Amino acid sequence: MKDNLAEAKRFSELLDYYGRFLTPAQQQIMSDYYLCDLSLSEISENRTVSRSAVLDSIKTASKKLLSYEEKLGLAKLFEETKNKASKTQLQIIEELEGKIKNGI
Repeated sequence: MKDNLAEAKRFSELLDYYGRFLTPAQQQIMSDYYLCDLSLSEISENRTVSRSAVLDSIKTASKKLLSYEEKLGLAKLFEETKNKASKTQLQIIEELEGKIKNGI
């Protein structure tokens, strides 16, 4: 399930925004899996549940997180706002560099 770093990053972000809407068990399992990088076997051993129960919990919680993001879009909004702020900062820096080069 955890195929790449981008997926881990994505679900880590979604956990930040919507994790409180998951059950405590789902929160912990998702945290262990995506933030602590534990394997399904390690999580199942730590929680004394089956490996398939852990996988089911991850699938269910992942669907919930994606659904919340689809409906609310907080992560997307934050990313767009961050990108706009970065562009604005870059414009300010370029303007200041131009003033410095021209002797203010």
